[in-house]
Amino acid sequence: MQTKLSLQQALRQCYSRGEMDYWMAPLIRVVGGKPVGKIGNGDSLFFCCRRGDRETQLTEAFADPGFGHFEVEPMPDLAVVPLVQFHEKFADLPTIFPVLRPAGTMGEALGLAGVAQTRIAESEKAAHVTFFFNGRRVAPYSNEQWVTVPSPHSSEFLSKPATSTMEVAFEVERAMVVAHIEAEARDRHFILVNLAAGDIIGHLDDWDANILCAEAVDQALSKICTSAAEHGYVVAVTADHGLLERFVNEDGSHNLSHTRSRVPFGLVLPPGGSPAQLYAADDATLADVAPTLLSMMGIPVPDGMTGKCRGAFQGIYGKVVMVVLDGWGIGVDDPAVNPIVTANTPCMDRIANQGPYITLAAAGLAVGLPEGRSGNSETGHLTLGAGRVVPQDELRIGQAIRDGELKENEAVNYGFDSARKHGGDVHVIMMLSERSSHGNMDEALAVLQAAVHRGITKAWLHVILDGRSSPPQGAVDMLELLAARIPPGIRAEAVTAMGRAYALDRSGSYREKTQVAYRALVEGEGRKY
Repeated sequence: MQTKLSLQQALRQCYSRGEMDYWMAPLIRVVGGKPVGKIGNGDSLFFCCRRGDRETQLTEAFADPGFGHFEVEPMPDLAVVPLVQFHEKFADLPTIFPVLRPAGTMGEALGLAGVAQTRIAESEKAAHVTFFFNGRRVAPYSNEQWVTVPSPHSSEFLSKPATSTMEVAFEVERAMVVAHIEAEARDRHFILVNLAAGDIIGHLDDWDANILCAEAVDQALSKICTSAAEHGYVVAVTADHGLLERFVNEDGSHNLSHTRSRVPFGLVLPPGGSPAQLYAADDATLADVAPTLLSMMGIPVPDGMTGKCRGAFQGIYGKVVMVVLDGWGIGVDDPAVNPIVTANTPCMDRIANQGPYITLAAAGLAVGLPEGRSGNSETGHLTLGAGRVVPQDELRIGQAIRDGELKENEAVNYGFDSARKHGGDVHVIMMLSERSSHGNMDEALAVLQAAVHRGITKAWLHVILDGRSSPPQGAVDMLELLAARIPPGIRAEAVTAMGRAYALDRSGSYREKTQVAYRALVEGEGRKY
């Protein structure tokens, strides 16, 4: 690539070759042929993303003294200031917003009741059925087992629209068989399973792949239901947010983003089981699932759960499989718009038509997000496990920014003071997005505004390209919005740009992805502009 290009020009060249923001390999700004704005010892690094599942690996490379996945530069005087606590292992880092961990989750209630638990997902969603469902808790509860099935490599998604869905279903069947053999787990067992394909393939601009994905998920669900009937389990089917149900937007464009759709909640009772009902209500949300299932299992609902039991049960069910169809929303009944309607999904059709079955709100204020905001997997699983509305970081951080609280924030000022003390620079890693669940420009801009307030006149920006909540090739327009919003009084320039796939990997691909991001940030390795 030529070096006398602006970042926008460099991105346009990449777009002309078919490259997309999500998978954009690092672009590095050079002056006089040398990279500028590299992160070094004595600097302060503000990591202005939120959630944790996708931010942990890169944070480890900068902040974990025992990091060993690849070689890193020793930086004892680098101040790392995350927006939120990405992981419990980073408890010693000065965090701008303390993490909210709801107590009295469904997992905790099951553990206290002595119920055996099995959590099963493919690697793309392993954290959701463990960390997020348990209220952002890293360690498992007592008698809780985790099973992770490897996801296909992202380059294989189009050729494998089922991802590892059927392999996950096999593991669910295996867990039932094992529980049947083990007498102590026979009568009381909870299995939480995530079928991830809908939230993986639903982000791809391929109609046929979306249809095949819906059919694969339904086939896996059918297998789970068949095994559950054989072993006396109730199957509780729901979803964490919408996506797969809308391929075409009202303007005719293809939708690749999460939606605000309601999601299903249905029960499949084992043969000969006691009758059960679910009661539909406009205000029913994901927070109602945990109280409903705990009540069905005869387990006291924790006081902190404000969700409502939406069922009536004439008996106790000690064995439950809760299946989360990731990204499976309730869409319009139009086969030209909705891949789920077009697909052959006899199992899910039967659940919806024969009941017990209702729908749940899974977006916006119903799950602790700002009004009108689409749901996401992290929020969905957190709400499902907590049995209450947990104010999400986007909501509470947005309010703090509007109130100007970052100007006096202790962690923010620590970062500025550390850079001054060591004669270092201020760096801001940020999402180049207006509505990603991983962060938006407002958060980084608030740090820059606080920097101006403290007399900081220069900062280096390291932008992460979205490609999910923003258009697949939308970074050029987003850069223009960012430039127009930089607060006066500070020189803040983007010196690296790379896709989420590298900077925010959560698959454990430390060498293939996280190392690429780290070397771009620290050593200036990448394509030059």
